[in-house]
Amino acid sequence: MRLRNGDFYTNIFTNKLYRLNEDNDSSWYLSLRDEEGYHEPEKISGRDMIRLVEGSYKKS
Repeated sequence: MRLRNGDFYTNIFTNKLYRLNEDNDSSWYLSLRDEEGYHEPEKISGRDMIRLVEGSYKKS
C-alpha cells in the first residue's frame, strides 16, 4: 500500500470521511471536517498510518 497526501478514507466503524495529510516532517494524520471545522488527531509515521488505514478504513 502507498500513502498519498490528499486521499480520502471512510472509517468502517463510524462511516465518517477523513482526509489523509502529510506534514513537512513526513508525519501523517487523518483530518476530519465537521460543523466545528477541521480536527487533527495525533500525527504518526507512515508505517503506522498504513497499519491504521488497512485495519479501520476504506479508500473513498
